[in-house]
Amino acid sequence: MMLWTVLPTQLVESFANHILHLDGQTPQRLQKLEGRRLRLSLKELGKPLTLGVTAQGVMLSWVDDSIVDCHIVTEIAVLPELRDSANITRLIKADKLDIEGDPMLAQQLSKLLTDLDIDWPEQLSQRLGDVPAQLLVNAFRRGRKRAERFQADSQQWVRDALVEEQHLLPARERFIQFQQDMQALRAQVDKLERHLKEQQG
Repeated sequence: MMLWTVLPTQLVESFANHILHLDGQTPQRLQKLEGRRLRLSLKELGKPLTLGVTAQGVMLSWVDDSIVDCHIVTEIAVLPELRDSANITRLIKADKLDIEGDPMLAQQLSKLLTDLDIDWPEQLSQRLGDVPAQLLVNAFRRGRKRAERFQADSQQWVRDALVEEQHLLPARERFIQFQQDMQALRAQVDKLERHLKEQQG
């Protein structure tokens, strides 16, 4: 195995295990998954990556070819969609995903990281001191608020561009008015049909 794949893998494995153990609940989560193994074959990489769970953490390997509980074959772009189990059937039908074994194992393993409950201010305070840690936390919170505001502004801009400027989408008020007009027209047509039937009868 090439050095350029082994070293980054060891760094990722070490970093992932370090982050996992910042949460006191990690040992219980690892215990539930201990011994489970998942292999991930990404079409862009050509070589499968195997992930195993032990009581101490997770292990990553490019050279492990023994039996696994689940083997996933997909593309990098598809990985984020696997977090929602509702997408799995659609992806399989679209030939973007192939799963052998336990399809829920990937989600259980991803929850090891997504369910982490880490007191980041406390962790930073232990390493940097109270004042620098507080400055970093405040800067992060300001940055997150700016990002959320930017996202909201962007969505509003797209909506305005499509609805008001390009008239590609109807404004909600106009759409509601159109529905009401159609219902009124349908009622008039029904009334006219009944009237004609009565005249013919």
